[in-house]
Amino acid sequence: MEKDASRAFFKRQEGEVGVYITVYDATAANPKAYGSEHFYFMELMEKLHEELSKGNFVKMRAALEQKGEFKGAYIERFEKGIVMAVGFDDIQALESVWKLHSTEKMNGLIQDLLINQALLKKLQATRIVLTTRMFEDEYTNCKNELLSRSMQRISIKTKQHDMELLQKLKNFQNQFNDDVQILQETEANFGKKLGEFMMVAKQILPVNMLKIKTVKEFETIVKVAKGTPRAAKKLEIIDKYFDIVKKLRSVLTEIEAAVCLPLLQMHKVCETERQREVKPQIQTLAKETLQKLRADADLQKVSHPGWAKRLLKSEHDLFLGLLSLVPIGTEAAFDINCLLDEYINDFPL
Repeated sequence: MEKDASRAFFKRQEGEVGVYITVYDATAANPKAYGSEHFYFMELMEKLHEELSKGNFVKMRAALEQKGEFKGAYIERFEKGIVMAVGFDDIQALESVWKLHSTEKMNGLIQDLLINQALLKKLQATRIVLTTRMFEDEYTNCKNELLSRSMQRISIKTKQHDMELLQKLKNFQNQFNDDVQILQETEANFGKKLGEFMMVAKQILPVNMLKIKTVKEFETIVKVAKGTPRAAKKLEIIDKYFDIVKKLRSVLTEIEAAVCLPLLQMHKVCETERQREVKPQIQTLAKETLQKLRADADLQKVSHPGWAKRLLKSEHDLFLGLLSLVPIGTEAAFDINCLLDEYINDFPL
């Protein structure tokens, strides 16, 4: 171990490195409440560690994912000192984190990740500036451990946080089974009224309109139509469509929060080869379907083969993309439910 009197004690486990976090500067909301700056900093470090330890690691990991960082890495825990323990899938993940340190980008990343107004309020501070360190001996040891790591699967029971996340995934899926069934019934009922939908829509569309480009564009047309009393009474089927799309957006957004983000913190070493295939399938399907459901998404690029056959070709430019959102969103929810069930049940508990 590199000798450093200021280095916090870190109970490093195999395949881990520590990101050593120090309060470089801080301002108390009420400076007079503390006898000395030294005492304030000592107390602040203790309180900060306490808050970080009970923080939402899934949200932290998701924030890093959005920045394109920490791929294949996991926030394991925060030890006193403060040391953020980071675990890895492989050497590539280790190298990417080490590069953040060696290029001096880790400080800004950790500052943005951990310090926010809510935390400052809890810690009764108006300003906290963090600095980070990593140590080459830990990097070298971790690299050697990853090189010699057995390909044998590790039991998920050895990972407490993974077990907790798995239970949350199970709880979500128990409820989600019912939600998917309701979505399928709603899709089937709406599918019987496509003729009515198109007939009513044609009555309110501008005369020379050949294409509906986005859901937002269609919403604007409907909003204008609702300003005329005669048309407003006929738009119930249109409102039903918007309700379905809104529900699908809500369901897929919930899947991202309750499934896709927690999966980022599920250790690859505990998964089977099939689970490693299923996990990105779930994440990609949810992301791509939500993009199609966006109000500004290009409907001319959206098409459901089954529903395309139910429309005349002359109606495709106007209605195929718009209507295809219903079966595409519903089928995505169904497929994700099946994949999630497979992922969960592949853990031998």
